[in-house]
Amino acid sequence: MMRTPEERLAKLHRRAAELKRERNKKALRGWGGVSVTLLFVLVAAFADITGGSGFAGGSGMTGATLLGVSAGGYVLAAVIAFTLGVIVTAILYRNRKRR
Repeated sequence: MMRTPEERLAKLHRRAAELKRERNKKALRGWGGVSVTLLFVLVAAFADITGGSGFAGGSGMTGATLLGVSAGGYVLAAVIAFTLGVIVTAILYRNRKRR
């Protein structure tokens, strides 16, 4: 069956759009995996820093707990989490802007 050039071009454009959607789905799954892995790493680091107790140096969850001796670990974990969040957000924003 012979097709017109317009039909072939339309089919080519549909296929290109389909391939792009599949590539974007793969990328989204990959970034989702990175995010989940990062979540587990941060939870493990938090548990390791606090010794598994969940508190930095007090019996309550108040602002005074950050005045304890082990507050440096909390601050380090917060800075690392914030930095990684900014990096992932910048990468996703740049990829979205390309589309």
